[in-house]
Amino acid sequence: MPDSWLQAQLEVPRDSIASAEALLEALGALVSWTESANDEEILEPAPGAVPLWAEVRITALFPADASRAEITEGLKTGLGTAAGRVGFSVVQDRDWDADWRRQLKPLRFGKHLWICPVGQPCPASDGISVILEPGLAFGTGTHPTTAMCLGWLDGIPLTGKRVLDYGCGSGILAIAALALGAECCKGIDIDPQALLASRDNALRNACSERLTLGEPADDPTETYAVIVANILSGPLVRLAPRLQRYAGPATRIALSGILAGQSAEVVAAFRPWVRLERTAQQDDWVLLTGCVAD
Repeated sequence: MPDSWLQAQLEVPRDSIASAEALLEALGALVSWTESANDEEILEPAPGAVPLWAEVRITALFPADASRAEITEGLKTGLGTAAGRVGFSVVQDRDWDADWRRQLKPLRFGKHLWICPVGQPCPASDGISVILEPGLAFGTGTHPTTAMCLGWLDGIPLTGKRVLDYGCGSGILAIAALALGAECCKGIDIDPQALLASRDNALRNACSERLTLGEPADDPTETYAVIVANILSGPLVRLAPRLQRYAGPATRIALSGILAGQSAEVVAAFRPWVRLERTAQQDDWVLLTGCVAD
């Protein structure tokens, strides 16, 4: 491993994060991470809100011999005025993963639900917390699609309900539903690594006995009071008939992983059995929710 790295830091508006990270990678950054540019606390006071700061500091590591001039020029060309000033420093090699984890903070979704990194307590004495291993797999709550689903779950009655998390990834939505009072949940995913991550997180949250995990079944025989699917619009359109077989009268459903321009297609695919409406949007991502007729 190299003894030192060239560290670049710049501040960008929230809506430029994805572009800046992609540009840094194209310029040769080996890793990058984000944090608040002004120590702004991350809270989500309303369902559907997303834990992103208004101004973000991005830090990236380059090989020690990378050209500062080329990086600066590349960022200015790609981001324009959003790039701001780029600061450089030479840093010694260290345990970057541990450093990143120390910067993570608990996130609040809606009024009650908190997602807390391992080793960090819930900041609210009356909060409902889910403990999550950062970066384990597929969903930590920071992406808009996951955040909107978590806010939605916090805002609906779940006590005693049966919940289906289709495309469960890390299990964050299923485990959050259980923490919020659901009687039991089923998590389905096509990726064995996702099921392993969900199982580990369920054990960490002492709810594995109430969470059933598996791959998609050919013939669903059970129905659920709540269905949540945070996937992508294309798979959701194809899954509409299958998800109908998991729904009963008055089943609530939330779909995410959908870009705003794709929402009409998803709404049309589900229209034969449930009327979906756009109930939240963050950047280009939307949350569609509905309730099956009695």
